[in-house]
Amino acid sequence: MSRNSLEKVLYDLSTSGANKKLFAADPDKFLGRYQLDVEEKTLVRDYRVRDLADRGVNTMLTWGFWLQAGKSNSDYMKIMKREEA
Repeated sequence: MSRNSLEKVLYDLSTSGANKKLFAADPDKFLGRYQLDVEEKTLVRDYRVRDLADRGVNTMLTWGFWLQAGKSNSDYMKIMKREEA
């Protein structure tokens, strides 16, 4: 697994409206552009931000990724504290 590849994906999704649209339309196709294994693709596709952080992904990136998807800050905090939303 590559933390750098995961961080690149989250950065790209958090900074580009075009990438957000591509991801929303076909997550698997979008994620196919990156060197990710099946498990990593699942973590991104399913917004498993706690698992991403546990793998060393920068939490500012997981937070931005979560928020850009229209998810709530309070739910993010619950998940990160392992209180689950």
